[in-house]
Amino acid sequence: MTRLFAIAAVLAATMTVAAQPGGGTITPAHAVRGNSLGVELPGFSAINVQRSFRYAGAQRFILKGVADAEQHAFAEVDPAGAITRFYWFQFESLLPAATGRYDYSKDTAVEFAGLQWRAQVRRYTAPPEPGGDQAALYGLFSARQWRPPLPALRARLVYVPADDPRRELMIIYAEATTSSGPPAAQESADLIGRAQAGLRLIP
Repeated sequence: MTRLFAIAAVLAATMTVAAQPGGGTITPAHAVRGNSLGVELPGFSAINVQRSFRYAGAQRFILKGVADAEQHAFAEVDPAGAITRFYWFQFESLLPAATGRYDYSKDTAVEFAGLQWRAQVRRYTAPPEPGGDQAALYGLFSARQWRPPLPALRARLVYVPADDPRRELMIIYAEATTSSGPPAAQESADLIGRAQAGLRLIP
């Protein structure tokens, strides 16, 4: 994913497991109960996902040396293990060594549950590059023997708290598609609408 932030220095470009000062891995900070994901951000406390989606799991790691990233995923899966559509939630914060802030000003402004988000739609036409957050997500699916759709149309909704632009929550919704071309404006708008329709944000 493209993020617009400055980095104090060029750090390790590989994905590693986040570690505590005394050693060991850091467990995800956000709990899941059924199809409800707890959230610790201004404006809401949880996200309820449509019941037809199955929870794939969670993981937390250092993303390309600059951010603490925590992923949770839910998917609709057919009997053969093929994912027809999925939700990918990613809590992310810049590490102290990374300067700058998250900036999605080039994305489309949308309102969702009374909050301001930035939206972008694109199409997945190739497998993810190793070392990135999408590759990490697909690792969660692979552990369940679930196969992500390709090509797929995906909508990304990003919430950056106004009082803390070094944190963000990304909600990514993707579904199988037969087309591989750039999404049209109406197709993008419809996808964003379906992404929102499958979720309920709890104050």
